[in-house]
Amino acid sequence: MRPEDFAGAVRLTAERYGMDLGRLLALVSGGPDSVALLRALVELGGEPAVLHVDHGLRGDESREDAEFVRSLCEWLGVRCEVRRLSLGEGSNVQERARDERYRLAEAAADELGVPTIATGHTADDVAESVLINLARGAGLRGLSGIPPVRGRLARPLIERSRREVLDYLSALGQPYRTDPTNLTGKYARNRVRLEVLPVLEELYPGAARNLARAAALAREDLEVLEELAAEIVERRSGEAVLPAKELSKLPPALRRYAVRCAYSVLLPGAPPLSSVLVEAVLSLGAKTEGTRTLDLPGGVVASGRAGEEISLYPAEEPKEEREELRVGEIVFAGWKISAREVSRYDPADASRAEVAYLDASKGPYEVRLAREGDIIRPLGLGGTKKVLRAMMDRKVPRDLRRRTPVAVGVGGEVAWIFLGELGEGFKVDEATQRVLRLEVSRVS
Repeated sequence: MRPEDFAGAVRLTAERYGMDLGRLLALVSGGPDSVALLRALVELGGEPAVLHVDHGLRGDESREDAEFVRSLCEWLGVRCEVRRLSLGEGSNVQERARDERYRLAEAAADELGVPTIATGHTADDVAESVLINLARGAGLRGLSGIPPVRGRLARPLIERSRREVLDYLSALGQPYRTDPTNLTGKYARNRVRLEVLPVLEELYPGAARNLARAAALAREDLEVLEELAAEIVERRSGEAVLPAKELSKLPPALRRYAVRCAYSVLLPGAPPLSSVLVEAVLSLGAKTEGTRTLDLPGGVVASGRAGEEISLYPAEEPKEEREELRVGEIVFAGWKISAREVSRYDPADASRAEVAYLDASKGPYEVRLAREGDIIRPLGLGGTKKVLRAMMDRKVPRDLRRRTPVAVGVGGEVAWIFLGELGEGFKVDEATQRVLRLEVSRVS
């Protein structure tokens, strides 16, 4: 590629992946990749704003980097924001610096009202990531490298090699800053860049670009697998549910992706679950009796419910709330509740688990979640029963019992357990003058 064609190639990448290069925030460190990004954006007629993050890790050199970026932006006529970090002592400095850099970028983009954040990642960065992830034993997601677009992050140089970046800057006569720490073997990525990739390029010219192309193909395969896996995930009132029978029919690879998909429904931006945790979640569905649970990262619980389903949901306890049941529709704790007064009792309709007919004069009724110690006098039983025990007898999974609502009458007595028992004292009989019909369904 001729250096003069560089910006045009960047534009084609943007079009291919739907990147908006008009108004965006460019992260510019002063290094060759980010400087080339900024020059290409300006050449393409965009109106980028620039964010430079001074990590304060290299003393005077860090300050000189900031001044270089400021001067370059002033010369190009673009807005420049410089933010400083104080990372302190500790391990994983590079990882913490990256996380903080992106956090500052999100905040700055919000302040400026721009939809896109652009970084200078190149095809060589993709190749390095693929090699590192391969050495770690990563699956298809790790081998798919760095995505061109993720959320509001865009990487317009993702199809350009580092050699093309340097040739482009040389043709422009554009200087850039060099971070000496990138030339040491202290970090794994540096060693891959300085030692591994050069050997591969010598053995197989174009190796970095080939690895980046392989990552793009892996990413396309991954998207198809994830779309297929997503079809089995049911979204149910704050839960992501995998029906056990349907799950067992899938090939092992799709089962694993279904678990990861369910997890990402609850935590969209979280790192994917490890292979060990995925297998542990799948094992929950093997037990055909009782309920087993597993705590997952990010405050998520996985529950295997008697071989019927595997459910993932937030770990926090349900809130102690209650709401009055008036004529009309309300949504409570993931359930839609329809209440209306009717002229007569319909036995066939009342036999449906999701329907209850109550004596309206025993209200006003409220809905709340079941509690330890709740008692009901089940219709026709001739005695009392603990609500949670009644649910257990109906094989309601243990972790769902305290998440299941009940309708209560005046004084707090349980009148109806959703999808379950009706209270004797609230039944409709010949003396009933007003009939309240309730119907419930889970909110998807």
